Amino acid sequence: MKPRQAFWKWSLLGGLTACLLIFAQANAVGGFAGLLQVGEVSRLAPLIETELGELPLSPNKGHDTQIYYAIGLDLAGDRMPDLFDHGPYRYRRILYPALASVFGLLDGHALLVAMVVLTVASAAAASGLTAAIATSRGRSDWLALAVLLNPGVWLAVRLLTADIMALFLMLLGLFWFMRGQKWAPLAFALSGLTKEIFLVTPGALAISGDRSRWKLILVPAAALIAWMIWLTFTMGNGFTGRGNVGLPLVGMVEASSVWRTFDIADALYLAFALASVGAGLVYSFFNTSWLRWPILTWSVLGLISSSWVWDIGNNAARVFAPIIILIALAGFRSNAAKSETDSTVAEIKTSDRESGSSQA
Repeated sequence: MKPRQAFWKWSLLGGLTACLLIFAQANAVGGFAGLLQVGEVSRLAPLIETELGELPLSPNKGHDTQIYYAIGLDLAGDRMPDLFDHGPYRYRRILYPALASVFGLLDGHALLVAMVVLTVASAAAASGLTAAIATSRGRSDWLALAVLLNPGVWLAVRLLTADIMALFLMLLGLFWFMRGQKWAPLAFALSGLTKEIFLVTPGALAISGDRSRWKLILVPAAALIAWMIWLTFTMGNGFTGRGNVGLPLVGMVEASSVWRTFDIADALYLAFALASVGAGLVYSFFNTSWLRWPILTWSVLGLISSSWVWDIGNNAARVFAPIIILIALAGFRSNAAKSETDSTVAEIKTSDRESGSSQA
């Protein structure tokens, strides 16, 4: 199957899957307004109720989705940063609420609908791009199941968080990088402005003797740093890390005290996250491929993540969802075999010209 055909086939399947997940979630939380997961004690509840009317409320403070909605209502940060914790840190992930609100034009129910549409479109594109990358490398388009059957992806879709859009943009960057196209740094930059942790992928790809690869991280890093400087001038603390990283394994050890309180669902999400990090470490030590360094870097990030990441199973599952997708795309090749070199991109382009395969 050609990459273009694989892209559209799996984009359709990915979009349908996302729709089913969102409809099921809306039914479980009392309607589409419940998708925002506005907390009973959230300071955002009164404001969001003026936009959407009476809301089905979630326990305690709710979830991050309500914050993305609030940022979409106030992209300039004139009112919202004081209504939730770590305001500049939240505004760092500006692209998802900016696109959902059409850069401030939408509010009320229209903004909520746009968040749903953007989530479905991102899930569709992430699935399609995974299939397109796989088929471009002569592998099965069924590797797109690494997205469709990924518990972390399910969570991102059901919760309408920025993770799924950042994943789609990361995969777009990988596709363009693999095809040797100049637009790859742009896709990675947009991914980083959606969720900064996704700069791990272009940063790891830049580990190479080929100096031209450094633009993969220099362009995205420059874009994010420029935005963080702006946040520092307008809100303060634009460079805050919120304590998301620490010494190796300390976060896991500290979070383990609450793991025994997890229900079955959170325990399964935690198991998926731990298995993903472990699989990434094992893969990167025993296999070599064009994605070896991104896989290793994502996995090491899991080891140094703090209890902020690990003390809730669904948080960790969303954060480390890309690892399994990257492993699926990388394939397996023993370190004893001849290592792939920086000529990989050129070889793929030559093969594509000879086969006449189309771009997705």
